[in-house]
Amino acid sequence: MARVKCPAELAHLPAIALVQMEVSAGRPERNLARMLAHIQQARRRGAEVVVFPELCVSGYLLGDAWEVDAFVRDVAACSEALRAASRGLVLIFGNVVVDESARNEDGRLRKYNAAVVCADGRYVARPEVPPGLPAGVHPKTLQPNYRFFDDDRHFYSLRKLAQSLRRDVLEWCRPFTVAMPSGRLFRFGVQLCEDLWAQDYEYGAAPLDTLAAYRAHGAEAVFNLSASPWTWRKNDKRRRVVRETLARAPLPLLYVNHVGAQNNGKNVVVFDGDSTVYGRDGTVLRRARPWREEMLLTREAASAVPEQQHVEAVYHALLTGIRHLDEVRGVPNRYLVGVSGGIDSSVVACLLAQAVGSDRVFAVNMPTRHNARITQDNARSLCAELGVDFASLPIQALYESVSRLVRAARFAHSRGRYTQRVDENIQARIRGADVLAGVAAKHGLIFTNNGNKTEVALGYATLYGDVSGALAPVADLYKTEILELARYLNERLYRRPVIPQNLLDGTVVPSAELSRAQDVDKGLGDPIKYGYHDAVLRQLIDYRRHVVELLEWQLEGQLFARLGWADEARFRAYFADARSWVRDLEWVERQVRVNCFKRIQAPPIIVLSKRAFGFDLRESQLPEYRPRRYAAVRRRVLAQQRWPR
Repeated sequence: MARVKCPAELAHLPAIALVQMEVSAGRPERNLARMLAHIQQARRRGAEVVVFPELCVSGYLLGDAWEVDAFVRDVAACSEALRAASRGLVLIFGNVVVDESARNEDGRLRKYNAAVVCADGRYVARPEVPPGLPAGVHPKTLQPNYRFFDDDRHFYSLRKLAQSLRRDVLEWCRPFTVAMPSGRLFRFGVQLCEDLWAQDYEYGAAPLDTLAAYRAHGAEAVFNLSASPWTWRKNDKRRRVVRETLARAPLPLLYVNHVGAQNNGKNVVVFDGDSTVYGRDGTVLRRARPWREEMLLTREAASAVPEQQHVEAVYHALLTGIRHLDEVRGVPNRYLVGVSGGIDSSVVACLLAQAVGSDRVFAVNMPTRHNARITQDNARSLCAELGVDFASLPIQALYESVSRLVRAARFAHSRGRYTQRVDENIQARIRGADVLAGVAAKHGLIFTNNGNKTEVALGYATLYGDVSGALAPVADLYKTEILELARYLNERLYRRPVIPQNLLDGTVVPSAELSRAQDVDKGLGDPIKYGYHDAVLRQLIDYRRHVVELLEWQLEGQLFARLGWADEARFRAYFADARSWVRDLEWVERQVRVNCFKRIQAPPIIVLSKRAFGFDLRESQLPEYRPRRYAAVRRRVLAQQRWPR
């Protein structure tokens, strides 16, 4: 691959090193040691300016550890070691900064999520900005308060500071000025992550654009220090925002981001890096390779970094999320996966083997009389291909024993009904709560949850059965995305059918195999219309739509276009008339709503989409609500003469 020299557009800037760093959340001593090593390496490679990401000393997603003052003060004090390490160069990094003289709005210690700027062993002062901040400190201006971001819960923003002092926030957006060893002055601005996404924050009649303010006051470049998670199409949107921003105020923008994973308890959030040097018009001049710690130097020749395909990025995101558990627990974990012979558990087993090595992965198949020979063979052959230790642990006898006990259970005021669902859930709970949990405990393993987003949304899972585990790797992927990832694994990674082809070509239908009604040998399986239901759920969950909007799309003749799913022949086969379609839509809405109680008890999910279950999509258990126009729209749909419209 050809190596590209330093672009002419950067030649007037000092030699800059962007350190795309793997940040260990809650481990400041480890991060500090890593930073000091990077500073030494950057110095050896001729860097004059070394830049690290947002909150790289502490980590970003720490929950209410941010409210433990002893921890916060200790992290803030790490800036002193970095200041001392800045001799002979300029150092820019993200850290928490404490103001002991003031309090946050909740009465707690005031702290800023800030960029810290040091040069030649000193914090760089800006005499022209209003008083009230220590030298070398620039707090985050715009703090996100959506998805899993909780900045406003913990930090005092520059915008709040300006309001409290009755000053214009842009008065603080003055460049830092440092004298380089050559004698020339370098004037630059600093932003923190969300400050770049200014189009959504009003400032009078315009966005609160700190980059434009820096340029107006003579900045030669702006550094954006980020802790920006990877999710679906996030990088595409960032580049579009950068182009729009630089169209208003052209100058080089140097963006540096975390890699690795952090968590908020219910979600594992992954960071791909994608640290980038943008030219004055938003052109990408340099990019770091994604998903790895790397130092990007503007003066060194560099190879062009190809864009990732979405499924490739999903694959690397999942490996990053799985490996995060080693960081959290401080040991090389060994994993147990329940392999059913279906597509979801097959993909999870492959991901585990890729993430940590086959020698750290163990698999069990737990058949009853309802499990077909073909799926049992799938599980066995998959594990043989992967080199994963495999055991078959039939649970028929245990299932029959528990079934008899439950059938016989009576109360004085209730006889109960032993339904098919009761019978199915007994099997699922034996597999999850008894066998998987017991085997994991015996062998010192942690076991995974294999549910996909379609099934998690619809509640097609058993609480304390398959709603169990330490991590849900694929619970933010709809079934169609699971199939896409499985094809990627077979075709691009293994280059052979490690995941059995019968799972990809439809020979074996998706099935829980818990009753005769789910006999895969007869083509019987889940009551989910995969593909179509995936598209509907994406609208309801990821895009926050209500069922009434889908009814209106159908009336307008826009349903297939708006869903992004246009298999009209299959749609006709699913729904003979408008009534059956409306009934199904209402079933989907109800399933999502009433199964919230399962999701709020589910294992942590690796975030991949625009909106993941967990602390990204914060659900409450609520009664049914339909907009007041719903009944009228529904009647109009049912009265249509032509179907589908």
